[in-house]
Amino acid sequence: MSTFTIDFPGTASQFASKANSAISEKGGAFTGDTTKGNFRIQTGIGAVEGTYQVLKPVSDKQTPVAITITKKPFIVSTNKIKSAISEFF
Repeated sequence: MSTFTIDFPGTASQFASKANSAISEKGGAFTGDTTKGNFRIQTGIGAVEGTYQVLKPVSDKQTPVAITITKKPFIVSTNKIKSAISEFF
């Protein structure tokens, strides 16, 4: 299990909406709201699962989000997952 933070360029509401759309478009599952939730994305070598928690916003233009990866393919590094998740936003 590993945790990292991304800085989403928008509000918590915009994050939840964009995350839901981006993950669903890739065939994944997203459940959550503007404070916390879960996601699952299937890859060619296995599923990536995790949780997120919206942290206290720095401003109304940037929202920090803590991402915790709870399951991933063994051969995929956390840095690769962080990079891929960051590309969603």
